[in-house]
Amino acid sequence: METTIQSERRKQIVEYCNNRQQIIDKKSIELLEQEEHWQEILEGITEPIVAYRKITEKLAKHGSKVAQTNEEVEIKKGSFIAHAKDVDPDFRIMEEYEVTNQSLSEGKIGDFLKYFRDKYEFLSHLLENRTGFSPVAFTKIGRMDKYAELDIIGMVVKKWVSKNGNTTIELDSPEGRCIAIVSKDDFETNREADKILLDDVIGLKGKKFADEVIIIKSIIRPDLPQRPPKKAERDLSVMLISDTHVGSKLFMEKEFNKFISWINGGTYSEKEKERLGKIKYLVIAGDNVDGIGVYPGQIDELEIKDLYEQYNKFSEFVKKIPEHIEIFICPGQHDAVRRADPQPAIAREYVKDLYDLSNVHFVGSPSWVEIEGLKAMIYHGASHHDMYMATKHLDAKQPELAMIELLKKRDLSTGFGLNQPYVPEKIDYMLIREEPDFYFAGDMHHKGYANYRGCTCVNAGTWQERTDFQVKEGHIPTPGIAIDINLKTRKITENNFYQKEV
Repeated sequence: METTIQSERRKQIVEYCNNRQQIIDKKSIELLEQEEHWQEILEGITEPIVAYRKITEKLAKHGSKVAQTNEEVEIKKGSFIAHAKDVDPDFRIMEEYEVTNQSLSEGKIGDFLKYFRDKYEFLSHLLENRTGFSPVAFTKIGRMDKYAELDIIGMVVKKWVSKNGNTTIELDSPEGRCIAIVSKDDFETNREADKILLDDVIGLKGKKFADEVIIIKSIIRPDLPQRPPKKAERDLSVMLISDTHVGSKLFMEKEFNKFISWINGGTYSEKEKERLGKIKYLVIAGDNVDGIGVYPGQIDELEIKDLYEQYNKFSEFVKKIPEHIEIFICPGQHDAVRRADPQPAIAREYVKDLYDLSNVHFVGSPSWVEIEGLKAMIYHGASHHDMYMATKHLDAKQPELAMIELLKKRDLSTGFGLNQPYVPEKIDYMLIREEPDFYFAGDMHHKGYANYRGCTCVNAGTWQERTDFQVKEGHIPTPGIAIDINLKTRKITENNFYQKEV
């Protein structure tokens, strides 16, 4: 009979917590199901995470006989033991590919020349090595017969639709310029031409029409080579979150507390605990705080109106993440760094406590980290906005498609003069110089992931409720989601901490 009563009480406890949007673990349920006045105990706990320690304190004050055996129960049940805690980390921050402590730009003409020359040389070299592609210099086009087939490489400086409806592209190269035309009747090539942006370096196969004019038959991009996904030897995982926007009135603190409790083992599912125990790495992909003065009228939408206090609160959350997890934090447009890409790492003055932790690493955006032998490219994703505005086939609800387009370009930038500003560093840190195994991003407040030529693209959601701007744009974010990826199997798992109110 006692077992039946406890079983019914267990259901009531779970249902009660669910209705209050609280998380309670199995150990706490087992303790409460022995207590007749369990509801009075839970009524006094308002936090989103029903902590076992809090229950024992309430039981003791309540004079419950169950409280007399609390310590014994805790010892017998034990605590969450993570497999990842017993293994040494294996990672390398690839500092050669990020701007932190390496910014040398003075904004002079010479900086722009070096920037564009570096971009052209790297991307054209990738194209020159493509099988079945033999580019000729622009200076040789004039000596070729009309309608002769030819391959060329150039940087896009202008693109428009002619009066006849043909897509026209002006290309630049060290040897000069030429005009390339896609016939309006060539639907397939026009679809590819629609995806081409200013400053892209592309290869073209076509026919000569005039001394400085060619007809395009096909477009070749630098792209990633075809390859199978590479897998790690050890059974460990990396987790991705982004866009916490701490300091905003819309910051989802309750849900983020649920995440913090969960990553510390706050779940009564043994299967989930096993998966949790494999998390060895965590990437936080930018917009960590909401910032100050990022957009007009922002001050009225802030819960915390001091930038340092925003970072203090953010730091307190990060310090609650288990010490055995290596954390990589990149900035976004809302963070205390320059808005222009590439962005350096958040400075020590804002997050002093975190800089002193051996498991917390601040990196730039973009940055590269080799984890368990796999190369992860981390970029907040500011240029994604220009991708959506400049191309017809992309949608902010599918951020992974924009990520794939950037992989095809082998370039994270989307051209000078568009919405996102860029600093002309002497080395172009926006180029995708390696073949990434992972591409981690955020910014769009919408989850998305896809596999493309051996690279797993993962865009995180957000921990901020829907903003007025998003309502005007018709954009519906996917909040409260942490995404973990097993490095040995490349399996992606969503972990949702947001329960939409009906």
